[in-house]
Amino acid sequence: MRKRLIDIIKKIDYPYTSAIVNNERVGFLDEVDENCKYELIKIDDMEGMRTYERTLTFLLSYIFNKFFNLKIEIKYSFGDAIYAEVQGKNNIEEIITKVKYELNNLIKDNITIKKLILRKEEASDLLLKANSNYEPKLIKYLSKDNLNLYSINNYYSYFLGPILPKTGMIRIFDLIPFKNGFLIVLPDKKNFNKLGKINKSEKLFSTFEESKNWACSLGIKYAGDLNEKIVKNEIIELILIQEALHEKKISEIGEMIKEKCSKLVLISGPTSSGKTTLSKKLAIYLKVLGFKTILISTDDYFLDRDKTPKKENGEPDYESINAIDLELLQKHINLLHNNQSVDLPKFNFITGKQEFGKKVIPDKNNIIIIEGLHSINPLLTEKIKDSLKFRIYISPLAQINFDNLNRIPTRDVRLIRRIVRDNVFRKITPKETIRIWSDVIGGEEKYIFPFQDNVDIMFNSSLFYELPVLKFFAEKDLMSIENIDKEYYKASILINFLQHFMNLPDDFVPLTSILREFIGGGLINPL
Repeated sequence: MRKRLIDIIKKIDYPYTSAIVNNERVGFLDEVDENCKYELIKIDDMEGMRTYERTLTFLLSYIFNKFFNLKIEIKYSFGDAIYAEVQGKNNIEEIITKVKYELNNLIKDNITIKKLILRKEEASDLLLKANSNYEPKLIKYLSKDNLNLYSINNYYSYFLGPILPKTGMIRIFDLIPFKNGFLIVLPDKKNFNKLGKINKSEKLFSTFEESKNWACSLGIKYAGDLNEKIVKNEIIELILIQEALHEKKISEIGEMIKEKCSKLVLISGPTSSGKTTLSKKLAIYLKVLGFKTILISTDDYFLDRDKTPKKENGEPDYESINAIDLELLQKHINLLHNNQSVDLPKFNFITGKQEFGKKVIPDKNNIIIIEGLHSINPLLTEKIKDSLKFRIYISPLAQINFDNLNRIPTRDVRLIRRIVRDNVFRKITPKETIRIWSDVIGGEEKYIFPFQDNVDIMFNSSLFYELPVLKFFAEKDLMSIENIDKEYYKASILINFLQHFMNLPDDFVPLTSILREFIGGGLINPL
């Protein structure tokens, strides 16, 4: 017999938000076998926090719609906060106080949230009649027959994942006016009883805004817009425009490096951001400007796998700065900076060992380009004057969202990129990539994000059309993970994520695109 999970557990409250049953994500409103074994998920889990975020988004959307006849637009994450705007309204300070009041009342009343499972056509009709927030193109191109809607007081919304069953399960939050919108501040994932940290980086905000505005100017704001362009065969020119924009930005960075008289370019960013392609493209543009370049990847300075430092649980810590031969890397940077020859290493990811053989002889007109996770860490280049350095932070910051309430998380885009790249280039299975993903995220938070604001420029490597292409590769890889595997939990979430996009063959991807770093077949990688 099947029952709703909340009826099986009965007493459930904050900070629990969802569960894992048979290695699948399950919301408390979902039906499961009444004798099933379940593992409760709290907000310290990434997906657990997203359930909390979705619920807050749903309640805020309801309040803005019911009390103010306004529509909110979820934009992107900012640390432990989500940036949102109110469509057609810039100054919302007065409204926010009233919204917080209504939200607190909603939480106090502990109203039941209902879940409906409807056929796609029925769900679309209901949303069209009952909800001014509805974005019809998303559901129109969705590649599944049934979907979940959530309702409160006859207000309906569609979400990609579960939400909480009671409004009273929202405990910790804040709403803070910011720029032209407001920040939805989420709980701290380590201390559930206090608010999380807000990242108010001006560089990050302006990079997000520029990219979103560019996508909108091309008529692509949501996933449904992109799918429609693919179906109508209107995608090719837009792809070329997007790629031209990347080339323009890289050219501008080259000019900035020349103007600053930089001798050392440091490119860093989280995994699967496109650091390698950016470094090689930038080297080409700098050669056009009359410079010679030397490319160094910190990945080539990994210690042999048997020397990799261990974490407390005994697992190798590949994300640590101590996983690279820091002494050798510093020595080589200083030698090259002083125009002395160096034998550069090349790390063999198959054997897990460093290999040597590439001799580099610099001259006075050289610019050294260093790319890798730790490149902007001051430890690497502490003996070189800051005035000679040019720092770049790169990340694929999503240019579009699913709709006005469902954002596309940058981390999921990077994970999908990495699953494809690991399988194509490193013969690492999707199961293994997912298994170590939480360690990768932990390493980024510890070793990369603290330095992201200390840069000259941020480069957004996202391409609005990349997810339909990555789906072409990733979907079959993800489906190779069986539901008896623990990694099926994340794999099934990503499969659902990708179902919201049409397929786009890689024939449409230019050979010099940054996307080729992950799917292969490019001209840049072999350079």
